[in-house]
Parts: sequence; C-alpha cells; structure tokens
Amino acid sequence: MSKVGPSAVVMAFCVGPFALGSLQGQQNLPRLIDVTERAGIAFVHSIGDDDMDNIIESNAAGCAWFDYDGDGDLDAYFINGAYTDGLSGVRGRRNRGRLTNALYRNNGDGTFTDVTAAAGVGDKGMGMALAIADYDNDGDQDLFVTNYGPNVFYRNNGDGTFTDYTSQAGLENDLSGIGSTFLDYDNDGDLDLYLGNYVDYDPDYQYYYAAQRFPGPLSYQGQPDVLYRNNGDGTFTDVTQEAGVYNPEGRAMGVVSGDVDDDGDWDIFVPNDGMENYLYRNNGDGTFTDIALQTGTGYGQGGNATSAMGAEFADIDLNGLMDIIVPDMAYSCVYKNSGQGYFEEMSARMGVAAACGQYTSWSGNFFDFDHDGYGDLFLTNGHPHRLIGEEDLLLLNEAGERFVNVSHELGPDFQEKFVGRGSAAGDYDGDGDMDLLILNLNARARLLQNDGGNSRNWIMIDLVGTQSNRDGIGARVRVTAGNATQTRLRVSTSGYLSQSDHRLHFGLGEETQVRRVEIRWPSGKVQTLEDVAVNQVLRVTEPTS
Repeated sequence: MSKVGPSAVVMAFCVGPFALGSLQGQQNLPRLIDVTERAGIAFVHSIGDDDMDNIIESNAAGCAWFDYDGDGDLDAYFINGAYTDGLSGVRGRRNRGRLTNALYRNNGDGTFTDVTAAAGVGDKGMGMALAIADYDNDGDQDLFVTNYGPNVFYRNNGDGTFTDYTSQAGLENDLSGIGSTFLDYDNDGDLDLYLGNYVDYDPDYQYYYAAQRFPGPLSYQGQPDVLYRNNGDGTFTDVTQEAGVYNPEGRAMGVVSGDVDDDGDWDIFVPNDGMENYLYRNNGDGTFTDIALQTGTGYGQGGNATSAMGAEFADIDLNGLMDIIVPDMAYSCVYKNSGQGYFEEMSARMGVAAACGQYTSWSGNFFDFDHDGYGDLFLTNGHPHRLIGEEDLLLLNEAGERFVNVSHELGPDFQEKFVGRGSAAGDYDGDGDMDLLILNLNARARLLQNDGGNSRNWIMIDLVGTQSNRDGIGARVRVTAGNATQTRLRVSTSGYLSQSDHRLHFGLGEETQVRRVEIRWPSGKVQTLEDVAVNQVLRVTEPTS
C-alpha cells in the first residue's frame, strides 16, 4: 500500500467549490453546450446517398475519443459512409470515392485540426464502427474499422501516422462487419479481437410494409461473428469455432466485453437485432458458453426479442456488480445483476422505459455527468427507417434507485433533433468532467461540452499494464471515497459502434480525498493505493513483482 498525492499524477486540475443542487434543484445541473464549430470540427456524416432506403445505411455509424499521438489529450475519430454499388441509389453517384472517415487532432487549446490525410486513416469504405487499442503493446493506439464490405486495420507507427496492416495481421473479412471489441480472453498479455457481423444483405429482396420503407433485419439471413486470437507477433488467428462462439444466424450490433461475473476473466455480450442476445461467459480455458437465456439477458422484460443496439456495462447502484444497459427501438433494457448468476430486467421500474418509450435509442454512455458518485445515462436517439431527427436523452441516476429524465434542464443546445447513432464520452478539454462526442446520421457531428460538471470533485485513473496488456483492458478498479465505493471496468468499446475515453472517471461529490483505490489487473495482481488526492488524472502502472 502507498499514499498517493499530486506528485504521482500526469495532470492535475483545480475546480471550483461545490455548486450542484439535488434533483429538486435542477437549475444547478451542468449544461451541455454545442462547441462543435468553435472547436473546429467540420465533419459531416453521409450515408453515401440522398435518402436512407436500406437497413445497412440505417445502422451506421460510430465515433471515438482516443489519444492517437500520445500527447496526453483526446483526439476524435469519425466513421463515414460511402457510395456503394448494390447498396446506394443512382442519385448518390456524385459521392463515389469522395467520402472518408476523419481524424481530428486535439490542439490542446479547445480546438481540433483535421489530420486525416497526414495520418493515413481516411478509409473510403461503407463505414460502421471502430475499436481502438494497443494490440502489439508498443505504447501507441491501433485502429480497427468495420465496414459493410472489407474491414480495415490500421497499425500506429508511433510518429503520427498509421499503416494499413489488415492483410499482414490476418484480419481480412468480407462479411457485413459492424460492432467489435478488443479483449484478452485467454489472459496471455495481448489483446484479442471479437468481430460482430450483421446480415447477408440482398438488395433484390423488396418485400416489406410500405410504412417501413425497407425490409427489417429478419428479412435477411444472419452472419456468424468471428473471434480472432492475438498470436503475439502482430498477427491474429480465427478461433471462433474452437472457442465456442460460432453462431451462424447472429445479427450483431454494438458488441461489448467485460467481466459480468467478477471472476477475473473477460466475457462478451452481443446485442442482436430482432432476436435473442448472446452473453458468452468465459470458461477460463479458452472457451465460452452462451448463458444469455439462463441469466435473463437474452430477451426483454416481456420475454420478447428486442432490436438491441449498443450496450454498456455499469454498476448502477454501487453494489460492486456489473449491470448491463442496452438501448433499443422500444423501452430499452436495464439488466440488473443479482449476484446470484442471473439478471433482472428493470427498465420500467428504474424509469428508463418511460423516458425511452417514444424514441428509438441507439447508443448509451454511462458516466457521472454531475459528479455525485452515481453514473448517469446518456442516450442517442433517431428514427430507424427515415432521416427524421429525435432529441437525445440524459437520465440522471438518483442514488441507484431510478433514473430521472433531466434532458429539458440542460440548455437549448441539447434540445436539437438529429438522427443520432454512435456516441462517446470523454474529457477532451482536461477540466475533469465528461464531454460528449456524437455521430449523427447524414448530418454534422456534435461536440457537447460539459459546462459545470466539475463543480464537484472527481478523479480519473489512467492504467498502464506491464504483465497485463499495456492498455489494462480487463482491469477492475474500485474507488472508495467517504462511505461509498464505485466500481468500473477498463473496457474496450462502449455504446453503439463507438469508443469512449479509456481513462476511468469517478465523480466524488464533496469528498476531498480518495481513501482507497483498488486495481485488479488482468494478470490477477491486486494493487492498492491509499489517501489519494482528488481532482487529478492519476496514472497507475502495474507492478512488475
């Protein structure tokens, strides 16, 4: 054990006095301010066509926060669409070869610069999602992009540029890629990759109800997901069947991974579209078992298959157990972990169903918006079959008992309507509170700055693995301040097709010191720090002995 003060931090920031009120005084809530234009982010997403007329176009796309150049602040990456033969309409031909993904470098002063061409990451495929991690443990972040069509894997050269390493890495795949996640499923110290695939789209199939405008997911045959094992030499091997995760009829969406049973190895949750979800429990021997049906996570509260989108792991009530939040086309699902091997769907009882019922929700980000010690829930919304905008939602966590919709209290910028899809939470401006990056379908992206969240205290934990993978993906971190202990997992992707700030953020309310930080690394080592100063980004390196 050791005492940790400001001398151990990468960055530290001072914040103002406690200023937030309770739920009864919501005029003191933080605001979400649209600073996209001011920040120099000019990215506009396109489906590659003038109108959305098929399910592939509807399901795009994600965004991410990540530090591509290792300078300590968060850069932004956006996935774009493309004019695609057999998918796009005739009127979209003007977009042929013109649309690319985009990388914006954080200048450290609240502004960004488009460095897509210089970095070499302007993929021109029909983009869906991304997953970012240091797959080769060399100290920089590599980028995997999923497309409708060939996926692309960019290896970070460590000098601000990337190299297309797809073929060399063995990640060529022509299926309908969608969500993916990095995880060290075999605990050998390097990161493996789970790739979710969607459907075998047939452009000639045109049987559907006129009101829907195009066929839904069950009109097409599903596709199997793929698990790639990292060989430790820069390449991957397909181990899907031997690992027990081969399901040829899956229709994956926003794939996530985390430790749902707190046994120290990483499980995989696959939200599927219009059918049961998969929850693959890691057996600890290189294989998985699908336990979705027996744990109550396969279907919604009424036993119905949902159109599940993204997913997020969260300890909603600070009991140390990982719950699962899954946005969908109806009331969304909140799977509360009983700690006894099963989950209970609680969206109605926790107020999420009432808030989501009139929307189609896609991406969920669980983070402490107001720094009261309980994670809140942000949701993107947007029509699934038309380019019709809907407001996004911010649901405040009331002491782990219910979520309260406070969207109308967050300022005029938050009331605008977009066809929302992917989103990522992260502290891009280094002030200690979490901001939001949003990918809107066929419209401009948005950067919403959290104005006022840091009026309460906070801490962020930045993990560096040694024996474990360098990113620390697979770690469990518990922060105790006052009488409360918060638990967070160092995950890879989160939300819908997106990836949030990899640093673990904890709101601390009025507490002026963290009594204890406990880190269980993927290697199994448990590291404990005591008497830690608040309002800092604390970088913690895994002990070598």
